[in-house]
Amino acid sequence: MTERGMARILTIDQGNSSAKAVVWHDGVVEDSARCFDMNIENLLPLLERGELDGCAYCSVGHKDAKFLETLRRLIEGDLLVLTPATPLPIEVRYASRATLGNDRVAAAAGAASLYPGEGALVVDAGTAVTIDVIDEKGCFHGGNIAPGLRLRLSSLHEATSQLPLVDPSGEVPGFGHDTVTAIRSGVVGGMVSEIADAFSRAASLYGCRRIVLAGNDGPVLLPLLEQRGLPAVMQPNLVGIGLLSVFRFNTSQQNR
Repeated sequence: MTERGMARILTIDQGNSSAKAVVWHDGVVEDSARCFDMNIENLLPLLERGELDGCAYCSVGHKDAKFLETLRRLIEGDLLVLTPATPLPIEVRYASRATLGNDRVAAAAGAASLYPGEGALVVDAGTAVTIDVIDEKGCFHGGNIAPGLRLRLSSLHEATSQLPLVDPSGEVPGFGHDTVTAIRSGVVGGMVSEIADAFSRAASLYGCRRIVLAGNDGPVLLPLLEQRGLPAVMQPNLVGIGLLSVFRFNTSQQNR
């Protein structure tokens, strides 16, 4: 298949708590769905809307062979399952490529595709928060992994006898004026400080010029990063964009 023929591509990002499926038509989002239980039945509304020229899939955990085989039969083109052996449009300088999360690789490829020639700090704020560095030449240098906002908030609630479970959305003052805002400022404000510190180091070491946010809690973090004058942008489909980039790269390699 040539790149010109890749009109409709499905990308599936299987995370820890949910999966996001996106149909791309000539690189533009045509339709999408979020599933908490990834199975063919939940994908049928997307699969039944027209022929697919290919699919790119990544998962942070176990891959369901039966699901993938059924998916393979339902699409017209190739099914690419992102693994440590998959050729990439970016260079990975990570000592343990075999244990590097496929979602981290895809998010970095997405940032490189969106902002070619620019270094970026790639932040995927989901169940875990990953903070990764990609330089202006498209080289992935690694990053940090930490508990996400909701893990931190639930841990405080579950490990103490008096602290309530707090939603990450809401007021985040410099110092909390009650228990709820004290917890939110500590957890959410703490993560913002982590990202700000990581960006400062990434800018100095690798010339990073922007922060690219993805993940369910990205919208919570974006305005707080902007308040600090940091060059942050939200890309909710970042992993899907990266999967699309990897799919196109592999297709172009096959057609050489």
